[in-house]
Amino acid sequence: MSKTITIKGAYGESNFGDDLLMKVFESYFKEEFNVSPNFQGVDVAYPKKMLDGSSYNKVMSGKVDLLVYGGGTQFFAFSTKNSTTLQNKILRAFKNPNFLIKKIGERLRLEKNERNEGTTYKHIAFLGIGLGPFSDNQIVIEKTKNTLDSALFTGVRDQVSKKFCDEWGINSVLGADVVFSSYFESYLEDDLIRVTHRESKKIGIIVRDWDWDEDGGRYYQPLIDLANSDSKYEFIIFAPYKDKVWLNKLAHIRKVVWNPELDTISSFLHLLNGYSGFISARYHGAIIAALLNKPVVCVEVEDKLRILTQQIPEMKLWEKPFQKEQLEKLLKFENEQVDYTKSIASLRNLANTMLVNFKNTYNDENES
Repeated sequence: MSKTITIKGAYGESNFGDDLLMKVFESYFKEEFNVSPNFQGVDVAYPKKMLDGSSYNKVMSGKVDLLVYGGGTQFFAFSTKNSTTLQNKILRAFKNPNFLIKKIGERLRLEKNERNEGTTYKHIAFLGIGLGPFSDNQIVIEKTKNTLDSALFTGVRDQVSKKFCDEWGINSVLGADVVFSSYFESYLEDDLIRVTHRESKKIGIIVRDWDWDEDGGRYYQPLIDLANSDSKYEFIIFAPYKDKVWLNKLAHIRKVVWNPELDTISSFLHLLNGYSGFISARYHGAIIAALLNKPVVCVEVEDKLRILTQQIPEMKLWEKPFQKEQLEKLLKFENEQVDYTKSIASLRNLANTMLVNFKNTYNDENES
């Protein structure tokens, strides 16, 4: 009998990074387990068109062999002390009732998926996940610890997540984001992607909405001013369903927007490869820049971008409170030759080893 595997993540939210994770996980499970998994995410149609034979939000009844939490930051708690942030969210809901209705609907659909009408899982695993920050939220911390404690295998993507597991007494393996793994390499072997576009002088600015703290939103205007001062800078939206503030700010400004209804992973990577460098407020935007061997300045809107620059020290970090002068110094990379070979080889090895260890653990458990 074939295995039944469900992979849970932030899929279907229009985020290029999560859509890419979904495709990499599909490649891994099809190749290593000879299974087309069922992905679980937001109840929208486009992921079904992106997948190659795998199902999406299929109702699974009875006992499923394996539930995988597939990458991303799925366990965290940002601080709620910032009254301005809370006030903005409340005002946004009142000004746009459709936004509130949509969010409630998404939550109800996700809860329905989690219940799945009595579905139980023989094993649970975590692959390439990031943990935190938790802002000392003990309720979320305890829930996370209890969930991880029930796992057959926990593979984390960075040292900070590994430290959380160690402190909690959770057995875990230090891996890396699965986009660094060999299961992404087929995209880089595409003839369109291998073209380096050295003649290009365009700099892509990959942005994201951020209203969890006051400092996080301070990077908006300096980047708008930068793009207004020099036409070589071009904005890129990775998640149009989520980044409504940026879409509004850029309503009359030239931009590139990931459209999961029309674009493919390969076509969008080819487009990104046309830039000579990047400024990225998105984690997977910076990862893609490194994999395409492009210089990148990470925007420290959240901890995981700072952590990424520690994993790949060739990257630069624009730190809070996002001073314009610091950004100008960091952007002097037009003629810079960046070489991520050593860092990426290390992260690819960590990601591959994590996936091999998981497969061996799973097979050993099911043979015993």
